[in-house]
Amino acid sequence: MAMSMKKIGAIAVGGAMVASALATGAFAAEKVGDVDAFAADVVADGEANVDIVVGSNAAALDVVSAANIAAKIGSLMFKEGTVEDGTATVTVSAEAESDEVKDVYTDAAVSVVKKALVITAADDDYTGVTTGILGLADGTAATKELFGITTAGAAADLEDLQTLAFVSDADPSGWDFNKASADFEATEVLVATINSDLATLGTAGADIEILEDEVIYASLAFEEDKYGILGTDYAALFPGMRIPLLGEEKVIVKLDTDDDLVIVGDEVYDGVIKQGESYDLGNGYTVEVNNVLMSGTNYKVDVSILKDGKTVASKFDTVKKQTTQLKLVYKDVGIVVNDAWTDVGENYGFAELVIVDNVQSLELGEEFIPDYEAYTVDYVAGTGLTLSDKATATGTIVGVALKYVGDDVDKISKDKTFTIADYAKLDLDEDSGKMAAKFLMDESKDVTVSIGEKIAVLNAEIKLDDIEAEAKEAVVMTAPIAVLDTEASLDDADKALILVGGPVVNALTAELADAGLIAIDNESPATLAVAAGAANGNDVLVVAGGDRAATEAAADALIAML
Repeated sequence: MAMSMKKIGAIAVGGAMVASALATGAFAAEKVGDVDAFAADVVADGEANVDIVVGSNAAALDVVSAANIAAKIGSLMFKEGTVEDGTATVTVSAEAESDEVKDVYTDAAVSVVKKALVITAADDDYTGVTTGILGLADGTAATKELFGITTAGAAADLEDLQTLAFVSDADPSGWDFNKASADFEATEVLVATINSDLATLGTAGADIEILEDEVIYASLAFEEDKYGILGTDYAALFPGMRIPLLGEEKVIVKLDTDDDLVIVGDEVYDGVIKQGESYDLGNGYTVEVNNVLMSGTNYKVDVSILKDGKTVASKFDTVKKQTTQLKLVYKDVGIVVNDAWTDVGENYGFAELVIVDNVQSLELGEEFIPDYEAYTVDYVAGTGLTLSDKATATGTIVGVALKYVGDDVDKISKDKTFTIADYAKLDLDEDSGKMAAKFLMDESKDVTVSIGEKIAVLNAEIKLDDIEAEAKEAVVMTAPIAVLDTEASLDDADKALILVGGPVVNALTAELADAGLIAIDNESPATLAVAAGAANGNDVLVVAGGDRAATEAAADALIAML
């Protein structure tokens, strides 16, 4: 039965799926010549060192045997070397309790009110009345409001929870988009209210409750060493700024006012790219700065995102430092261009930008994670910190928040823990007439770090200096595909040959038999026979037997040797 090369190629690819099964166990075949040396040399320097030839009159079983041999050889094609770059997955774990614990039953500041707000942050400078966020509340009035939560009388500072994430340099590029010469930082903040179903938290027999809309996770930006007691302490969010989000440092890519989204991602590159040059993100993605042109006193920049060499997104827009940025997002990749310039002779342009991957969108007013909706945090003069479902601010956008919108939790009694954003916890522990309230964390995150990269996670900084290992480097290689005997020649061979099938079905095997170099007939067992130098000076291995079953057994024996 004649088969085309195209069909044989397809069978060879399919055979790769069963090669490992066929290569297990013990297989017997008669060996003629130095078969072991031939088998040891089928792959050299990671490349196939043989061609495989099957007879044009071969039975289907011979073709499958040839395909299985090709698949096995393909599995051996690799290069060995020392790792020079790479990534490692690191598990970071953090466990802590807030520095302060308040007794909601008997504490003088808490027990006499119907509900009390509790707050913690990565540093207690951010939480206090004298220096921090609680200073925004009106301490003389009957009510205090924070993030839209109104409390009757008490706000309890539980001080710092040190495993909350903190970004000490929220503008590492020094872009200063909103304030010239300012340095920024950002911290995570937790706020919740503890409620009573009776007159006050101190009333005997009162049930403790956690209510919808009264638990907040927030990430807020500040000017360096300013903690929130004044409106001027806060820093307006801008694309390129870094903030923590549920324990991981993120770059703000865009505040989308059309769709009311906050778009963030993981930093891949922060620096300057010359016109005509590009940055390879891996996974087929490339960011390219195509052109930088003078446009009056400003510059216009043309940037593209390419996937496998093909442009999938591009933008050509004006860029002016501290005034106008170019933002481009495509699927998992985002770009923010902050500034551009040319050399003195205006021969070359340069773009200052940050590139991110793993892009996420917080759809404002909608659930970001189960039971928690995403909002911006706005500072409004005379009001303080409020939540908004808009990417445009009534005052100034100074952070992002997740608000609890799940079911009320009532009749809280002994040892009740309320989980906040699947991240931290508010712990309420009843004992001997006291209800101790504290925040706590016991969190683990898996993060992937490249060599030389530094990341912040769970208020810890991780840097991968090196990977020391001997490794098999994955490379793109093509496994050998069986060719027909009508398309191969002993005289023209440029490498060793593996001939599948006996003289009856394989013309090249018949040539060797006629020359007396091999002896295989209808009575032969499974045989692996080497004819040294028979293919234009290259060795030939015949894989055959007296019938198709014996040929299959010989092929299995060779596969087991490789």
